[in-house]
Amino acid sequence: MKKLFFSLALCAPTATVFGNTWAGAATDAVVNEKGDKSIGRPGYFSFYLGGRAAMPLVSDPTSYAAAESFANTHILRTQEIIYKGTGPGFENTSSSFLTMPTIRAEWEIPFERIRFLPKSPSLSALFSLEGAMSLRSQVLDAAGNFRYQNAQAQHVALTDVTYSGSLSVRERHQYIAPMVGLGTELGNPQGWRFIGSLSLGVALQNGQRDYELNLAPQQISAGAFTDTYTITASATESYAMAFLLAGRAELGVRMRLTAKLHMALVASCAVHYGVINYSGTGIFAERAGAAADKNIYQKVVSTTSDEVYLGLAPGVFLALSHEL
Repeated sequence: MKKLFFSLALCAPTATVFGNTWAGAATDAVVNEKGDKSIGRPGYFSFYLGGRAAMPLVSDPTSYAAAESFANTHILRTQEIIYKGTGPGFENTSSSFLTMPTIRAEWEIPFERIRFLPKSPSLSALFSLEGAMSLRSQVLDAAGNFRYQNAQAQHVALTDVTYSGSLSVRERHQYIAPMVGLGTELGNPQGWRFIGSLSLGVALQNGQRDYELNLAPQQISAGAFTDTYTITASATESYAMAFLLAGRAELGVRMRLTAKLHMALVASCAVHYGVINYSGTGIFAERAGAAADKNIYQKVVSTTSDEVYLGLAPGVFLALSHEL
């Protein structure tokens, strides 16, 4: 997230200078009877700060269903012969939406400043870069007794052991979305104006789902194998740069603060669609010793899975705009 803020901070002054130069050069000026060039409606460079609530309309599988399947297969190991586990019922703790703090830099150029576009005084071309990161969200939770059976254990006392503890699954996502669009502004240039826009682009998204099994060690009397034993498991399913189609619609109001500075309050709704390819890695292990430094058994987990995603992300933004 720090890199995202830093990138937008670097882009802002560069885009402002470039916007003034390019938009001025591209102006198809209208000459009045005095021979002066009319300025027309100004362009803006804007910085948006707000948040979105990302709500999946279609998620196949859902976050909870994917987490449940992964946990049963690779942590409880319900289909295995050795270290076959059973545990407390899973609780679906996933939320119907993810809270995503969001920032955006946007460059707005009126059509009348671009030679090859129709001379419409109320329309603008929009170029934007939006970034968002979800807060860490819990997907699945289980707490209680976890029983692991191992028919190939070195002592009969180790073939069936029950531990107490918990299993938790959490996830987070983030994206950067470059977009282009069409905007409009209606009203008194010196007072309140209504603004609206439609934009299309892509969301380059990455994220991860973290699994953590925490069980209390057990002191087990097993003859020559008497020791403190515990089961540990941790895994991460992640994806990088998933290519999602993105669209955005916005309505708001803008007012002038100073000669060059404007403020806007904007209601926004974005839609994202695409296929997310997860890859998972992790470790399941039984360890012994007071410091869990004796490795009895260990298996490295490696998985792949796909998720079809279609979601809405309504949001609210406060924008500061510099007039170009």
